Amino acid sequence: MNAAEIRKLIAEHDMASLDKLEQEVYASMDDDANDVAELGDRLTNILGAKRVLEEAEKQGVEPKVALRTFFKDVRNIIG
Repeated sequence: MNAAEIRKLIAEHDMASLDKLEQEVYASMDDDANDVAELGDRLTNILGAKRVLEEAEKQGVEPKVALRTFFKDVRNIIG
């Protein structure tokens, strides 16, 4: 999970385009995929960005506020 990448995804995409990116990643995963780790990282960032946008809308806050809360929650889960 990469905070800078998630921040960039939030700035450049809406939920519909994130859904499209997610589907593109799923479509590129096949039994012959060599770099599943890279695809997994990309998918994690997309899903993180989607979660942040969902929470921002739900809470009625700016995405940057929801992003801080998201990473605070991630740290609590890991720690």
